[in-house]
Amino acid sequence: MSLSEFVDERMAAALSRTLPGVALEPRVRTDSGYGPSVSVALPVPPEAEYRFVLTLGPERQIHATLVSSPESKLKEYFWYRPFEDAEFKDRMEKLDAAFIDTIEKLVFHETRIVQKRGLLNHSFRLDYRSPRGWERVYSHWALRLAGISVPAIKGTQRIYHSPALFRRG
Repeated sequence: MSLSEFVDERMAAALSRTLPGVALEPRVRTDSGYGPSVSVALPVPPEAEYRFVLTLGPERQIHATLVSSPESKLKEYFWYRPFEDAEFKDRMEKLDAAFIDTIEKLVFHETRIVQKRGLLNHSFRLDYRSPRGWERVYSHWALRLAGISVPAIKGTQRIYHSPALFRRG
């Protein structure tokens, strides 16, 4: 299976430039209930506590899963970033540019995910280290009362880390 079967030429070229030398092998899941889902897992840097997975369709999304999670826990609620058409006013060029820009932040910089357990919700925030310090990429939360499975943490906060996958040339 080739990546070009699932994305247009512009996106395939952008991914190739952003992820030099990485063989992106699409994985197709048909058990989502929304039709086939196509994703590719990015390589995991040494000492990373999580990995990134790019979902290319039906909706663009980037999510993280813990490296230490057994296969049975990969569906735990953790950090993700959806790229919804409405956010970009149905302009695919803007959506694609934001998708690639986010991937660049994740692979060329050290990142961290901050998980917090509050009284009513669980929250996840992804930051990347820029020359100016830690900058937010995206954050979200889930209502605890919904019974969603999240990674167990001691206390009210846990910070996970990942070094950069690549160094800028």
